[in-house]
Amino acid sequence: MRIGLVLAASDGAWIGLQLARAGHEVFYTFADEHYAQCLSGLLPEPRAIPDAESLDLVVFDFSGYGKVADELRPQTPTIGSSAFSDQLELDRVAGIRFMEQCGIKVPPWEEFDNPADALSFIKKTKKRYVLKPSGSKECAATYVSKDSDDMVKYIELLFKRAKIEKFVLQEFVQGTEVSTEMWVSRDSYHAVNHTIELKKLLAGDLGPNCGCAGSAVWMPVQDTKLFARGLKNAVAPLQGVGFAGPIDLNAIVTESEVYGLEWTPRFGYDATALLMRLLPMEFGEFLYRTAIGDNVNVGPSRSPFAASIRLYISPYPLEARHKSILQEGVPIDGLTPKELDTFYANDVRLRANSDEELETAGTSGFIGHPIGLGQTIIQAFEEVKASIKRLKIPNLAWRNDVPEKIAKRYAELERGGWLRPS
Repeated sequence: MRIGLVLAASDGAWIGLQLARAGHEVFYTFADEHYAQCLSGLLPEPRAIPDAESLDLVVFDFSGYGKVADELRPQTPTIGSSAFSDQLELDRVAGIRFMEQCGIKVPPWEEFDNPADALSFIKKTKKRYVLKPSGSKECAATYVSKDSDDMVKYIELLFKRAKIEKFVLQEFVQGTEVSTEMWVSRDSYHAVNHTIELKKLLAGDLGPNCGCAGSAVWMPVQDTKLFARGLKNAVAPLQGVGFAGPIDLNAIVTESEVYGLEWTPRFGYDATALLMRLLPMEFGEFLYRTAIGDNVNVGPSRSPFAASIRLYISPYPLEARHKSILQEGVPIDGLTPKELDTFYANDVRLRANSDEELETAGTSGFIGHPIGLGQTIIQAFEEVKASIKRLKIPNLAWRNDVPEKIAKRYAELERGGWLRPS
């Protein structure tokens, strides 16, 4: 197939590499040209995507391109982004209201456009809250407070520095955080999977939120109670608006309830790479059949679990664009291009005048992550740790408590009966 990839940054380049290795003709472009060196020498140079009529499939890996994607859909099978999905992710209020429309429970919440009103509200209620920007891509401003006083201090500091017009305060719910994803096509849903992800950079859940420090993904053979009480409620409403592609519900699970927190109606890095290793069919075919509305019978996964741990060097996660800070050309020994089928690569390129030597491209410091498979979560992480041991990269770092933390969360879900068939 001729496939066009519209990539927000470097995260989706590895997917392009896998599609090219599967025999597809891949055209791709980065919305941010800063990432153009990622996987250079391994992929052809980024090239403009031709007219949609000449392509078999167009893929948007991120939210924010809804208008363009919606214009393409009538003429070319398209995965990712739409005016509807953009609203789900970027407009917190719209996302929460859609959960409520689907019958998914959500923690109590209030919307604000004035920080003074929010401060008065917090001081009056004295509850613990989570702040979420709405209608903005400033997701880094999302904050889980320790208590009401902590949130007051955060808001006072935040609005001295940030321009956030609207935001939501949502009551904090104590429980186990887990994500559930499905792929929706015209008349079906398929590839249901669950992800447990650690978002904080440092062991002990310390440091900044880096999106993902490590994760585990599994595809249950049957729909679980967790899926049935949460994301499954959105199948009919999503099909009713013509949604096609992946959608993830991030949730908090207590002893008795599944509380929806936020939507991810797009590829979710790093979990998408793990899902690709679990899927028993080629990813390009999977994307195409989802886009055209086929009833996709995925079948059993290749392995019960896939796992990964993010590897990085400075300046990650505080990415900078100053050439004196970014580390370009750092050797990546212990990894060859042939092994990139099982190693998700990001800030990586082929060294000039070499067919085998890899080095950093100097874009972010996020090297990538090895992908391990196993009969259990711990076994999958053993493969990951074995891959890390073979690497020799100066100043390489990673979070070293990922396997134990994720296995503990999985055990909590299992004890609560949430992973049993529905």
